[in-house]
Amino acid sequence: MDRSSGPGGSPGRHRSVCLALVFVALPLLIGLLALWYQADATGATGSGPRTPPPGADTAARLLAAAAVVLGASHAAGRLAALAGQPPVIGEICAGVLLGPSLLGHAAPGVWAWLFPGRILPMLDGLAQLGLVFFMFGVGRDLSAVRLRTVGGRTVLVSLASLAVPFAGGTVAAVVLADDHAGSAGPVSFAVFLGCALGITAFPVLARILSELGLSHTPVGRTSLLAAAVGDAGAWLLLAAAMTVAQAPGSSGPGLVLMAAGAAAAALCLGPLRRALHRVASRRYGDDGAEGGASLPVPLLACAVCSCAALTSVLGLHAAFGAFLAGAVLPAGSGAVTAAADRIASFSTGILMPFFFLGFGLSVDLSALSTDSGTVATTGALLAVAVLAKLLGPGLCARLTGMPWRDSFRLGVLLNARGLTELVVLGIGWEAGVIDRQMFTVLTVVTLITTVMPAPLLKLLDPKPLEGKPLDPKLLERDGKRAAATRRGPSPPGAPGHDGPREPIREPAGDTASPEQR
Repeated sequence: MDRSSGPGGSPGRHRSVCLALVFVALPLLIGLLALWYQADATGATGSGPRTPPPGADTAARLLAAAAVVLGASHAAGRLAALAGQPPVIGEICAGVLLGPSLLGHAAPGVWAWLFPGRILPMLDGLAQLGLVFFMFGVGRDLSAVRLRTVGGRTVLVSLASLAVPFAGGTVAAVVLADDHAGSAGPVSFAVFLGCALGITAFPVLARILSELGLSHTPVGRTSLLAAAVGDAGAWLLLAAAMTVAQAPGSSGPGLVLMAAGAAAAALCLGPLRRALHRVASRRYGDDGAEGGASLPVPLLACAVCSCAALTSVLGLHAAFGAFLAGAVLPAGSGAVTAAADRIASFSTGILMPFFFLGFGLSVDLSALSTDSGTVATTGALLAVAVLAKLLGPGLCARLTGMPWRDSFRLGVLLNARGLTELVVLGIGWEAGVIDRQMFTVLTVVTLITTVMPAPLLKLLDPKPLEGKPLDPKLLERDGKRAAATRRGPSPPGAPGHDGPREPIREPAGDTASPEQR
């Protein structure tokens, strides 16, 4: 028994009170007396209140801007989901509306206070980091698509999804180059416009397919593969356009840089990728079982940023290096996949809204001229963008055996350009390939073609197609067994494929994975 406490514990309580007075009350009293003396001395000398540190106001503005950007992005994403659109559509619109297109035009004082010039470099740094990690995810998604068992029809449709829009864009560039080509020259402008019209946003397409129940249908599988092949080719052509843009007056340096980039890409996608896969298999295993070794997320993020910085130093955009880092990532290791998923989740939810804001700050839709020439240019590019996807891969699919209805669905799906297109436009604008008016016009075309697929497909067939049996003849043409008459394991490149990684997952409720966004 504790001898310090008697009956009722009175001696123990008295001791606790004494200790509190000595070690708590007395120090507080001394501190208050010191503060009173200091305040009295300050008043006697007549010194006024001290000014806050120089960076305090900048930090407050940055945090206020970050709160507004993240809150607006989340709210707009939820509204887009309620309207039947992928959340990324709402997030893009939020970034544009926070720029001079709406907030800067309607409340310039609020806009200037919220986004002063001194915090714009900080916001741009967050935007560039989000862009780098997003492109890393795009490369990772496209590298997970297996094309070895794809049939001839899908190969033709995939090539047509790039070739026909690219041809349409280069023809349109011949007419528009004199008025809208930037300092990089007409050749880079033509290649860039062809790439911009040929892009399909792979993550946005996957989300639309999942929401409409088309993921495991022939049209859904074909559109995913066509988007993967078309986007890979478009990024290669865009890299070529950027190398030419570095030396518009001379083709020698551009050709040397292009050859060096092609050699580096071949080295990374070939021997380096196989070597990384062997190292990851030995170190982390292939099954990704819990309890095994895990890949540190900062280490993977460091590798991605290093690749992005290297390509930026070489004269290409940092996005190409991040894309290449995702393409060479070993897809069979559960530890590597888990680390990459954590990066994608943080980038999608926290960093990408700042990229949307940066894009919105650089485009002013309210300043877009409504004269007949601008309206005609916008309408012509919109028509070329839509019809090239409908008459290119859509008609090609019909001529190789796909029904008319599914062929039209395929063309509509491949018109979803989304965030990937915005990245392309930003790269072209920064490199001086296009002028500001063309940048704004292509932004309008991107927004329209991204919003268009989901409601148009619902109008064509309001009933979900998930679970309908696949056509055995179409499966046989795609290199599958003719006896497959029920839904089984997903084909290569489609959601649910029994490979090492599923780039697209079915959403649970209104929650989307980073890859689906």
